[in-house]
Amino acid sequence: MLSRRHLRIRVMQALYAYYQNENRDLNRAEQEMLNGTRKIFELYLMVLQFYVELAHQEEMYYDDLPASAVTGLRKTTNRFIKDLPFVEWLKSNKTYIDLIKKYKVSWQAEADIVKQAFFQIRQLDRYKEFGENETNSIDDDTDFILWLYKEIFVASENVRHLLEEKTIYWAESLDLVEAMVSKTSDVKKAGNDFKLIPLFKDEDDDLKFMKELIQKTIRDDDYFQQMIADKTKNWEADRIAMVDTILMKMALCEILNIASIPVKVSINEYIDISKDYSTPNSKSFINGVIDKLVIELKEQGKINKTGRGLLQ
Repeated sequence: MLSRRHLRIRVMQALYAYYQNENRDLNRAEQEMLNGTRKIFELYLMVLQFYVELAHQEEMYYDDLPASAVTGLRKTTNRFIKDLPFVEWLKSNKTYIDLIKKYKVSWQAEADIVKQAFFQIRQLDRYKEFGENETNSIDDDTDFILWLYKEIFVASENVRHLLEEKTIYWAESLDLVEAMVSKTSDVKKAGNDFKLIPLFKDEDDDLKFMKELIQKTIRDDDYFQQMIADKTKNWEADRIAMVDTILMKMALCEILNIASIPVKVSINEYIDISKDYSTPNSKSFINGVIDKLVIELKEQGKINKTGRGLLQ
């Protein structure tokens, strides 16, 4: 589920692309931002479907193994991926199946990638140990599902590269999708009632926030640029990271235009984002500039907060 931090990052990425483009088009930038955000849910479904396809590859592998000349039996395991309650639920849940059809999610064209992923996994001790253990607990099941996620979607370059080809936002969405899969597959919490995780906490409210943030940041761009320039006179413009400038403009936009968000929350959020997306010095730089501007804006009576926005 997308947090406000995720929403801010998506807006930041859209603004970065917008400012880099010579033919700037707000409507196009906004639409690409929204489409890219919704694409995250499709990625989530693709990851879930990979478990189903992996179980299918496992089944075919053991069905194709020749019988032992001594025992007359095929080599097998005690536990299979297909027997995980989570995978059984995916294969039978109508809501999930309907969504797979709606989004046209399929790994059939990439069956070799799935086959290769299973080949790599079945060589690993963790897979062998899980298959041989008849007393795995529900915690073991959940841990095994998340282990599969890391082996497939983090460690496997082939799978990761494929998903990056499908959407440029895959790498940025990796942690979020992992968290969604973790919550979906938590056997202890779900019991026999697994649930798909929605992308938005409140879709209307979240989309409104994103649209307002990108629209008003661009609308007041010249105003914000001048405010920042006044507080960075000792800095050459080309020495200020573009991401820092965008984050400061977004922070000012929130502080001045979104009455329900406390000033301190806005400042802290953008400082935190800068740690992952900008330079090592960005945290202190952004904090220093925005703090000075907030003092002036308060003195001028330009900051008007209501409701939760009044919290310090």
